[in-house]
Amino acid sequence: MTSNLIALQNRFLGAGETIYDRLAQVVEEKGAIDAEDILRLAKEANLPPSLVRSVAKFYDDLRREQPKAKRLNLCNGEACVAAGAEPCAKQLASACGEDVAVGEVTCLGYCGDGPIALFIAEGKQRIFSLQGLDLDALGASIGRDEERHEPEPENRIYPASGAANILLGRMVAGDVAALDAARQAGVYEAFTAALKGEPEAVLAAIEASQMRGRGGAGFPAGRKLRTVADAPTKEDGKRYVVVNADEGDAGAYIDKELLERDPHTVIEGTLLAAFAVGASEGFIYLRAEYPRAQRVVAKALAEAQAAGLLGSDIQASGFSFELKLVRGHGAYICGEETSLLRSLEGVPAQVSPKPPYPAVQGFRGSPTAVHNVESLANYPFIVSAGGAAYAALGYERTRGTKLVSLNAAVQRPGLYEVECGTTLRSIIFDLAGGMADGLTFKAVQVGGPLGGILGEQHLELPLDFEAYHQAGALLGHAGIVVYDQSVDLIQIGRGLMKFCAVESCGKCFPCRIGALRGTELFDKILEGRGKQADLDLLAELNETMRYGSLCALGGAIPLPMDNLLTWFMPEFRRYIEGAETPAMLSEGEGS
Repeated sequence: MTSNLIALQNRFLGAGETIYDRLAQVVEEKGAIDAEDILRLAKEANLPPSLVRSVAKFYDDLRREQPKAKRLNLCNGEACVAAGAEPCAKQLASACGEDVAVGEVTCLGYCGDGPIALFIAEGKQRIFSLQGLDLDALGASIGRDEERHEPEPENRIYPASGAANILLGRMVAGDVAALDAARQAGVYEAFTAALKGEPEAVLAAIEASQMRGRGGAGFPAGRKLRTVADAPTKEDGKRYVVVNADEGDAGAYIDKELLERDPHTVIEGTLLAAFAVGASEGFIYLRAEYPRAQRVVAKALAEAQAAGLLGSDIQASGFSFELKLVRGHGAYICGEETSLLRSLEGVPAQVSPKPPYPAVQGFRGSPTAVHNVESLANYPFIVSAGGAAYAALGYERTRGTKLVSLNAAVQRPGLYEVECGTTLRSIIFDLAGGMADGLTFKAVQVGGPLGGILGEQHLELPLDFEAYHQAGALLGHAGIVVYDQSVDLIQIGRGLMKFCAVESCGKCFPCRIGALRGTELFDKILEGRGKQADLDLLAELNETMRYGSLCALGGAIPLPMDNLLTWFMPEFRRYIEGAETPAMLSEGEGS
């Protein structure tokens, strides 16, 4: 059915536009979508109104109601929650008055300066930190329409030293967001050299690097590209490269900084991937919560196009590639590759079963390389220096370097480049200077909502995919949120389960219903009505979600839940006297 609807859009709208695009245009022009818009668009596109309605309903930002003229949204990600976002939201809701809608937004990418707020008025957006502000005065001035000038935060950057300085060096040396500065820093040299050779040389270098995808799953990048290159195409002969810039893990701002500070390196990496697999078209799917990144990337694409680095017959090589920026509209599930592709195709972004994998049958049924931003940013170095130089760095089967981002609970929050294999203790207590403001370490969450919550006994864990798996966690995208002793981890667990319930695509029963039931169990515990039987039921629910869910959202959210039940039982005993780790998890430690 989905493929038929996609075919209808291609027939009546043309292959370059979808009903998703049309709906986004309506929101931009009018602020919201009404029933008449649904019927009008359906008639214009010769599509069923039910399809248009389902697309509009799926995405948070394709609104069906006119928003208030002034909106103040506070980040509800774990880093900002740990920094006190919830009491700030209550205080601001009281201070702002009825003319201002105080709501939530998921991760604005400034986790080192939380709590973070997004203010929207008259079509303009401002992002600022609430640290040190008089919230009553802030709310009153917003309510009175007084102009304020809180500066937008800026994430700190800490490059590695020596050979491990691959991704962040140019950012520290100077502003390389503009094309002229980027080319002076050597960007596009690897691509220009590659065009003089064969695609096989690029594929071979990436395979030799042993790099694994940096989006979270850790799949070998070279194997993915090889699969796309070898996969049979449809009659049109097309292959695609899709840049997954829908970085939605709270605590992670890795892709954000790469796109805002060094966008041309990401574009160069995308070009190298496209050249390697024979792709002629590509997309950068970038979340709306990064407005600065939207502006910077749009400008960088225009510069690259004008310079002949994108388009037809690039540098008279015979290779052509078009790259389009697509704005996300508020759906975390689009970080999952099949959901992202469905969104690009203009239908609700529900997860698709695998196989077939996108590398074989992806965007519009054609072979598609879906790569995250950090993965692509590594390709210019790998192609220019050689795969062996990259593979010389790292640990066990996890080679190269990794970017990690830290929140405000440490003395030096920011973005760090570290060699794979670096321990959590070294990252938190050596590089980042330990806990901030005399705080005491309690736990650390790695890899966002689907990662893991680990304790002091795990601080020697190396940055390695297999090591995290063996510890009952996921390395994921490597956003790190450190929690001090004042943070209630049961509240954090409840927030994670609620996040899963809100962001589920709804396609599979275990995720859609399981996350709701899990949220209800946490609510019962937090209200003081919980019993040991509820903890046992939570563990059973986690098992059902882990093995029954269609994708990693429902399948991995049980990881941090089981971590809490195994390693942090004293947190539960604050609400349930005598609570014990459920028997099905009791082989773990810490009960």
